[in-house]
Amino acid sequence: MALTAQELVLLAENTGFYCITLAKDGRVVNANKRICQLLGIADLDDNVSIYDYIIDREQTLLATHINQCLQSQTKQAHTFTFATTAPMGISIMKLECIPNGNELFLYGIDITKEYEEHYTFSKFSKAPLTVFWSYNFVTSHFFLSKDCHALLDLEVPSPVSIQTIIDRCSTVAQQKIHTSLQQLNDKTPIDCVEKIYDRQRNVKWIHVLGDPIVHKGHTILVTGSITDITAKHAQLEQLAYNEETKHLALKGIQSGLFDHHFDKNATFYSTDFKKMLGLPIKEDFIGINLLKQHIHPDDLAPGLERHIQGLKQQGSHYFNFYRIKNKLGDYRHYEIHGYRKKDANGRTTRMIGNLIDVHQRKINEQIIEEDKGRLAAMVNNSFAYTILLDRKGMILMADDATLDIIKKDYHVDPILTPTLCIKVIPVNYQTRFAHSFNEALQGKVIKRAMQRVTYKGATQWLEVKYTPIIDQQLQKVNSVLVNCHDITELKTAELAIKEAHLKEQELSNLKSNILSNFSHEIRTPLNGIMTIANLLLAGEEKPLDRQKLKAYLEESKDRLLQTINNLSHYSEIETIQNNLDYVVSDMNYIVETSYREYRHIATSKGLTYTLTLDERCPTANIDENLFHTAINNIIHNAIKYTEKGNVAVSIITIPEKKHIHIKVKDTGIGIHKDNLEKIFDPFVQESFGLSRKYEGTGIGLSLSKKYIEVLGGRISIQSIPEQGSEFTIIIPLSE
Repeated sequence: MALTAQELVLLAENTGFYCITLAKDGRVVNANKRICQLLGIADLDDNVSIYDYIIDREQTLLATHINQCLQSQTKQAHTFTFATTAPMGISIMKLECIPNGNELFLYGIDITKEYEEHYTFSKFSKAPLTVFWSYNFVTSHFFLSKDCHALLDLEVPSPVSIQTIIDRCSTVAQQKIHTSLQQLNDKTPIDCVEKIYDRQRNVKWIHVLGDPIVHKGHTILVTGSITDITAKHAQLEQLAYNEETKHLALKGIQSGLFDHHFDKNATFYSTDFKKMLGLPIKEDFIGINLLKQHIHPDDLAPGLERHIQGLKQQGSHYFNFYRIKNKLGDYRHYEIHGYRKKDANGRTTRMIGNLIDVHQRKINEQIIEEDKGRLAAMVNNSFAYTILLDRKGMILMADDATLDIIKKDYHVDPILTPTLCIKVIPVNYQTRFAHSFNEALQGKVIKRAMQRVTYKGATQWLEVKYTPIIDQQLQKVNSVLVNCHDITELKTAELAIKEAHLKEQELSNLKSNILSNFSHEIRTPLNGIMTIANLLLAGEEKPLDRQKLKAYLEESKDRLLQTINNLSHYSEIETIQNNLDYVVSDMNYIVETSYREYRHIATSKGLTYTLTLDERCPTANIDENLFHTAINNIIHNAIKYTEKGNVAVSIITIPEKKHIHIKVKDTGIGIHKDNLEKIFDPFVQESFGLSRKYEGTGIGLSLSKKYIEVLGGRISIQSIPEQGSEFTIIIPLSE
């Protein structure tokens, strides 16, 4: 809730703050006694304005502050400086401004004491050997900071006044001080350098600054600084002496000194330089056309263009270069350094400088460039990636192929941007790189192999060689040359050889397994047939035994025939694929037919054997014989490898995917994870050799997979050892 005017007055008179209420035009509506006494307000009925008491340069700031506060109707804070009855003549008030309708309530504290020196001398606080001063024109109060005794060489303690400083100055300086004080009263700042004397009459140079604070058009306070510039002045004197020495030294230089006068369009050259070029000795000034005759024809036009541009540039310095012919007819490289003297319009009227013979340097630079070109050609046309590193591991140079790799992989150009080599190599190789690089810095040649993945995703193998480059004078390694030779083909060949060797071993084992399996699967029923045939031919058996022998003979015949049929089907898979008889078939009926074929085997083993059909009666476009062979192998395997528990066959339609899922799940021996990927390979079983637990050639599942894929489907398996397996056949649903 906003305070009433009476409440504001009551609050103002019973607080230690300086309180004042303003109208929006700055008129003082109310104020407590503390602020009235400080500002010297006798009667508030005299339409007193706050602008009458604030210093001139802050009046606009106060007006802006009042408007903003009233418009936003939010509390704000600011610091203002008022001309007051205080000893210093000003008071610095930190005020909180609270809007109250169309009026503004200000309250705050006087922070003049805390900020006196900061406020008075803040703009001079960074000056070395500086004391700060202020002078109040109203009270004639003079203030100097505590370091003034050391600066002015005064006895401590001793009073310091303006007269104390004046007494240390010369007669001329004393008059200047009086004049400066008068200028301050006229609001003109002080900025002068004067010479003073200490008690032993030694000379000191001081820089005096003064800044007037104005109220109602009159200076009420001056703040400033006095800086000891004795050392700086001595340096300036030394500099002037050095400049004079330099000027005299230039006068003694004959060869190459020139003085060009633009109004004459002619140049003065030193005598020795004219002799060297074969120019007329007796002529003081040489015309520009005569000099052009000595400049190399190829350098004349570009040199003139640089000359024109040099005269247009800001500043006074001038630079050019070209080849000049000497009296022997030889051209030598020169650089021209000059200083331009300008008129009031900024036009160059005179130029003095020197021509420096840089012929040998140019030749050396040319040799270096040629060597760099040859080196770059060698590096870029070698069969290796090449990088030169300094002792910190920063890339100094590299071949183009390496630069392209770094730019593509790390988006940085190490030639333009200083780049650590360790930042542009694979993270997993950075530790090995750092170790190898540090060994190379010890003077060792190191070889390592590394693997990287290119931006295209391919794998690349590199043989990395670290060669230390030794400074012959210092006998110290100053850089390291890193060569990366692409050994991808070699590594690929090595891996191929290893893989081929492993494949050879695998094939050898597979061959042994195939021979073992087929030897067993053919010899076992064949031995049974031969034995039973001999018994039947002997005719010694009983009639009941004869029936059993005939049954065993039939079983052995079927087993042998099945083995031969599997081999035949596997070898004729391509022929079968080209002679398929596709028909739209009821998958419930097809699966149920295969299920019934093996029900008696499951029952004889005491297994729970179930079938779940799909009520949607899904159909598929398949070759029924081929599909029967595929699913029969899977159901037969499930029963074969399950000793107890159950075997479940089910068919489920997935309409949204247009698939039919036929699942065969058992609680048999299961398949180990390592063999899941191999289970569909031909001639492979979970156990091998003559000691294997289960009979069979290992062709069944392989044939089933191939047949299902021929029919446009796929087969998958999930299995847990000793808990069972689940085969899933997925066949497309007919349209």
